Amino acid sequence: MENLMDKEELLKLFRSRLARDFILSDYYEGKKYTFVGQSSKEETKSFGLTELTKRIVLVSDYEKMTAEKVKSAIEKLPVLALSGFRSIAKNKTTVLLRVFLMKQIPFELIQQVRSFSFEKSEQGAFNYLVNAGVILVDLSNNMLYSNFVAADFCHY
Repeated sequence: MENLMDKEELLKLFRSRLARDFILSDYYEGKKYTFVGQSSKEETKSFGLTELTKRIVLVSDYEKMTAEKVKSAIEKLPVLALSGFRSIAKNKTTVLLRVFLMKQIPFELIQQVRSFSFEKSEQGAFNYLVNAGVILVDLSNNMLYSNFVAADFCHY
């Protein structure tokens, strides 16, 4: 007996889990998503140095996402991840995660996501690090597919 959640139940569950650690909204940099989660945490490291860790989760609903649209969004992910790269005068780590809710995901898209990798770092007076991750949620069989960066996030 299969117990597959419908889209609305899944979105409600995902929102409630994210709300524990993230501030939720619908927009990121002027673009509307199904929902957006953002969190920032500032930690003091040794000798008074502070580091800001920022996590951003952009969720898009499958009704608007075809495999071609997802491929295009993945190709644009590095530009989106780098927005605000050097925006503050302190050490900063940013992790941008793009989540796509879809049905019956083509195998070639799964392969593209699993092999996707984007990281940029810059060291100077302040250290900056940006990572981007992708998660595909297959609603037809309740499976998750992700790249390495996003794998730790799949527990949400």
